[in-house]
Amino acid sequence: MRFTSKIILGGILFIFITSVLFIIGFSFSERRNYESINISNQIYFSQDNPIGMDIESYRVIVFETEKTDSQIRFYFGAENNSLNINPMTSEEVNKLFFPEALNGFVTANTNNDTLTIQIKFYEYREKYDVKVFNNQIHLFGFNISIHTSKVNVINKLYGLPTTVSNIETDIIKIVSYGDVLIESCKAIVIDPVVNRRDSKLTVKNSVAKTINLDLDVLGSWSVEGCDVEVQNHTGSGKHHITQHRNEKTKINWNPKNENAELNIKVPGDSIQIVFQ
Repeated sequence: MRFTSKIILGGILFIFITSVLFIIGFSFSERRNYESINISNQIYFSQDNPIGMDIESYRVIVFETEKTDSQIRFYFGAENNSLNINPMTSEEVNKLFFPEALNGFVTANTNNDTLTIQIKFYEYREKYDVKVFNNQIHLFGFNISIHTSKVNVINKLYGLPTTVSNIETDIIKIVSYGDVLIESCKAIVIDPVVNRRDSKLTVKNSVAKTINLDLDVLGSWSVEGCDVEVQNHTGSGKHHITQHRNEKTKINWNPKNENAELNIKVPGDSIQIVFQ
């Protein structure tokens, strides 16, 4: 092998070894530092010893954070985060339960017939000096429960799922910025609004005379194993729904404009459609 060839081959080998060492060094240093920063902007709430708070009667209940000019945003992780709405018992009449760590950071104020539950995440973060990464803090174990007979809830805690279980009442009305699950309930009217396109609405194993669905604000949704007399659908664009033969219900379509369309897919066996 010529001397010049040996020099060229040695140079290529040197560059290759240097690149490999750089990649290995980066993976053990910079990446490790990134992960440690990312972990520091998380808050885990224990589910032990929840705090119980008596709340006043209301027509509408609102859940929100305190008002602030901070650019920090709180996100709810996938681990045990939920706003749970449960029926009242003899011991739990108009009760709100939340993690013990938030004692002193939850307020309840009534204005006319609206009860506002405020969760002071920003104040909590400042008191305990929780680190911030990319203006974000991620919450885990934020599980709050309300025991009530009235379900007229506005959940402004962005991304926090809302679960309504085993409630029997006249109206179940939910406005949420996260997933909504209505399960094993009985109502005259179910009226859910999910103001987040990547969230899901699920109504299952429930009985209702009427369900109102605004398809413009619903991304993924399903009505499963329910006994519903009437489904009222509305929207302004092109929408598609699937109607199964074993789902006995009347569908009303109320378009918001002349360009709105509702396409109904009927799989399987025969079905009767009546136009009025």
